[in-house]
Amino acid sequence: MKTRNNVQKAVLRSAAVIVSFVLISLTVSAQDFWKKLLTNSSFNEIALAMTETSKKPDSKNSAEMNASSNFFLTEEKEDALQLEGWMINETNFSNSTFILEEETESKLNVEDWMMDESVFESNVVAEPELKVEDWMTSDKVWNI
Repeated sequence: MKTRNNVQKAVLRSAAVIVSFVLISLTVSAQDFWKKLLTNSSFNEIALAMTETSKKPDSKNSAEMNASSNFFLTEEKEDALQLEGWMINETNFSNSTFILEEETESKLNVEDWMMDESVFESNVVAEPELKVEDWMTSDKVWNI
């Protein structure tokens, strides 16, 4: 029983080592995978620029970095605005430009045709009285 446990542990450890070797080999081969994949896509230039900039060293000892940057600040001045006639005219900016007129309605008159019952349908059709049939109250139909 003890040797069986030791063998199982040894097998598991060797399987873990083999899996780790496989994973390491996959990651090593996958370093250029995205670069190869994106060569035929529309994002090729962006991906290549990103991979190329990440490979460059961070420190730059160029003359541009060592030289002090001189900034010349100039104060901007705007010309004075000229007022025109339409800007001063208050009728252009009034609250309401609508001309409101109050309407008065004429009195409604009842005409002869309005009182003629033959023009309108006056025959009231009464619905027949509802009849309750046996099946409507049957327990067999409604499973009550």
